Amino acid sequence: MATRFEVASYVERDGQEKIASAKPEQRFNDLGPKVTVGNVKTDKGAWWVVEGEGVPMNLYPQAAYFFSADEAYPFHMGLMARLLTREAHDPAPVLRSISFGSTRFVGVRRKLHVASEALASVSEPEHAQAIGLTCREVLIELGREVLLDREVPANEEAPKSSDFKTRARLSIERLASGRENAELRDAARRTADGAWAFSCHVMHSPNSTRQDAVVCITMTAAVVLLFEQLLEKVDQAEGVPTCQSCKSRQINLIDRQVAADSPKETILSCSYCGWSEIIEVNRPAPVASQMKRGKSSPASTPRREKKHAPRRSK
Repeated sequence: MATRFEVASYVERDGQEKIASAKPEQRFNDLGPKVTVGNVKTDKGAWWVVEGEGVPMNLYPQAAYFFSADEAYPFHMGLMARLLTREAHDPAPVLRSISFGSTRFVGVRRKLHVASEALASVSEPEHAQAIGLTCREVLIELGREVLLDREVPANEEAPKSSDFKTRARLSIERLASGRENAELRDAARRTADGAWAFSCHVMHSPNSTRQDAVVCITMTAAVVLLFEQLLEKVDQAEGVPTCQSCKSRQINLIDRQVAADSPKETILSCSYCGWSEIIEVNRPAPVASQMKRGKSSPASTPRREKKHAPRRSK
């Protein structure tokens, strides 16, 4: 599921309008996927933004044709069903996924899109150098994502946040451990080191061209995809919980109870994007509203506590 920031960014980019407010209006799951219809207000009007699990995002005007979330939802699902059927045999989405990765690293993927969009305006070496700098920043952020501080081995000194090569090496050794993965570790290290070296070259070379920038983006995207697949493999093997929205592993388990007589909820919460989901609800034991006929107590005890006194036998 998309975050409020992603929904707002989508409207600003596609509608060319400034966001005044954005909030989820209604959620649906009757057709299988969990879908949210967001209510977005801008400086020019209002939009319904529909998105969900495996469902492409799109926006619909509230002022005409779609007056409620109930109207926008079925239209969107029907339209997306037709588009997805048409694209089932189209290799372009697969190629886009290979080039720009999945939703595991939201911030990293966003910067990759920024770099690719900048290709349209490359006419001077300085423009290509700027793309090299963006790719370098992508790799630095990726290094922070793939190696959390708690995952640094005890016999290793914690690398700096900007030390991508060391972070990548330690992460590869952890994610592809064992003799059977020796070739994988070697290839992954060379791929990561090569992308880092070439991004630095493009950033500093006064002769950088648009083609150099394209190669730089391609190599950087390949490294991002490499770590996504390594993490996916390990998570599936170990059963590590990941965020359903951004695929981050920064998941916290929270126990919450609003009041003494309200259910106790156990929540999975992502500290990266704010996603949360209730995974367990423990309701309090029922209370005896009347202890004896004609008498009631405002603080009744649970029924199971009444069973502590065994019945005397005659």
